[in-house]
Amino acid sequence: MSTNSGIIKSVDAGFCALLQRRESDLVGVSYQSITVAADIPKSAEMLQSLSDRTGPRRLRKRYHRPDGTFIEADLLVSPIEGTDDLVTTLAWEDQQTPVATPLGMWKAALRVRHLYLLRMQELGTDLFCDFVGAILIQAYLAEAEGRIVTVDDIADSIGLKHDTTTRWVQALRQRDLLQAAASTGTAIQLSHLGIIKVERLMSAIANPIDHQAI
Repeated sequence: MSTNSGIIKSVDAGFCALLQRRESDLVGVSYQSITVAADIPKSAEMLQSLSDRTGPRRLRKRYHRPDGTFIEADLLVSPIEGTDDLVTTLAWEDQQTPVATPLGMWKAALRVRHLYLLRMQELGTDLFCDFVGAILIQAYLAEAEGRIVTVDDIADSIGLKHDTTTRWVQALRQRDLLQAAASTGTAIQLSHLGIIKVERLMSAIANPIDHQAI
């Protein structure tokens, strides 16, 4: 967690391990002191874009390590509602679990959407029981493709009545998986938590289990 100006307020053990530093070495310092100089301008631009509270932002940047090396990580940064703070989730390539690329997860989401639509077509919507997943996938694809999506758009795309879709969307907002988009009307988008949850699922699809290792 950090302030909206980039001062670190708290870190977890994973971030400390990533940077090979103690918690006491990180809390209270600016992101600039641990960021590779060439990546500071785009970090500052992202912080500025978050000042209007428009929702999660993504960034790939490099961090300095004490041994003189650096580690590149993918960041997902969101404003915390009702505060001036930001919460950041990171993924990096030297984790033991493979990290799917954004392109890989987008392709996985397209496959899931195709499967959902095919199930509805072949079995009928009355036997389809994962409208929650279908709604989240539509919101994820809109996010990945830079589109604005509304409740009506989602209802039309999955063949669900508007009132029913609205109820599902409200339930997902209560679970902090969806949130209202910055634009007016009924536009929605995945929350920070929603993106994390959906990308975990898409990463699992993009990186199938090695059955020989089970």
